[in-house]
Amino acid sequence: MIYSLILTTLMFGAMFSVLTVSLNLQYARGGMINFGTVAYFAAGAYAYAIVTQEPPSGLDQYALGLNAPWWIGFIAAGIAAMVFAVITGWPTLRLRGEYLALTTFAFAEVFHSILLNERRIGNGSVGMANVERPDPAVLGLDDTLAYTAAACVLMLLTAWVFHRLLASPYGRLVDATHNDEIAAESVGKNTARVRLQIFVISAIPIGFAGALYAMITTLVAPALFTAEVTFFVWIALALGGERTILGAILGTMALVFFQEAVRMIPFETVRSAQIAASVEEVITGILFIIVLRWQPWDRLARKATT
Repeated sequence: MIYSLILTTLMFGAMFSVLTVSLNLQYARGGMINFGTVAYFAAGAYAYAIVTQEPPSGLDQYALGLNAPWWIGFIAAGIAAMVFAVITGWPTLRLRGEYLALTTFAFAEVFHSILLNERRIGNGSVGMANVERPDPAVLGLDDTLAYTAAACVLMLLTAWVFHRLLASPYGRLVDATHNDEIAAESVGKNTARVRLQIFVISAIPIGFAGALYAMITTLVAPALFTAEVTFFVWIALALGGERTILGAILGTMALVFFQEAVRMIPFETVRSAQIAASVEEVITGILFIIVLRWQPWDRLARKATT
């Protein structure tokens, strides 16, 4: 049981850490409050499913299934998240602070509504099941262990790329854009382009994480990509601390461990399990409030708008 808990925590913790590290780049270094993270996660997952799924047959209502290999779907997931970031980032990044937060949240909700109601994309509310996934048994590897390793590799690679990016002269330009946008523009820097570049770059690994999530669950459905994912990532970032990649990872791991530990508690009735799930959400919210008490939201918003 402990072994299963550790593996599950590592697998989902590493996967969601990709989202948290990407959000850390957008917010803590780029100064952009993005409340639509789940949309890029969903774009990657759906792109992977559409590219790898067989053509529709029988009761299927989705219009397109390319039946391509998994690795093509994985690449397509990153491209889909990048394209969606360009489409949403170009009009929204002119805004600042809470206006940007509300607009990105609105984009995510619109995208969720499209996935829910447009059956030709992914079967609507039913979603697409039996999503193609690589079989680790071919290499003699355990299924859970292999996907845990894949999630950890994606997390470490994302963290390394972002660290190298921020340690470079370009990283200093990003910090200058965040800390004093007017001063950066006065020396000839295009701050709007820098903000869009960071927004798009950080969305790519989120798309890859969406593809990995689709492989693990073998299912993509609108119910899996709600605003709760965005709030989860923000809570993890608040727990781990901003401007630190390691903190973003540790905050996510701690939050996933807590949730998985609660889910592994054996309950005798469905009612008690539902109560436990509600208590889990309440405690998570209390943790978020405690962290924000130490680092008030109005101070975070002021920093993001400077």
